[in-house]
Amino acid sequence: MYSIALALALNPELIILDEPTTALDVVVQKEILQQIEDLKERFGFSILFITHDLSLLVEFSTRIAIMYAGRIVELAPAAALFEQPRHPYTVGLMNSFPSVTGPRRAMRGIPGSPPDLAAPPGGCRFHPRCPHAMALCRTTDPVLTEECTGCKVACHLYPPSNEPQARC
Repeated sequence: MYSIALALALNPELIILDEPTTALDVVVQKEILQQIEDLKERFGFSILFITHDLSLLVEFSTRIAIMYAGRIVELAPAAALFEQPRHPYTVGLMNSFPSVTGPRRAMRGIPGSPPDLAAPPGGCRFHPRCPHAMALCRTTDPVLTEECTGCKVACHLYPPSNEPQARC
């Protein structure tokens, strides 16, 4: 918390938190995030929260951008992303941690390994690990396009259209 207090001393409009609760137990994580949320409301700053733990984001985020190999593959309001993830990587992430509510389900990892960013694969960077990869994915990088109002996805499963679907 000392480093957060130090960051607030200059009254910033934005604070970037890169894995602020890594290696902490769940109870301490929740307490720290609640204190950060209280400070955000009190001082009126925004937060860019960088984490691999999506379960932390559901309660504290307004919008979430999912990145894979240095590119945004999905961007959506937090509730919409958790209710209906679109990109296969996002779906894989959601299936890789236990659900706190609802029925019990088996956790599944994402097969394969992340790409070497010094020599990333052509086309969609996720295609070597994607269960839905098509020939187009190997040659053409998908563009981040609006899938529904407020939701964007970069995946050939969702070809760009002139009109986004209804609001998520």
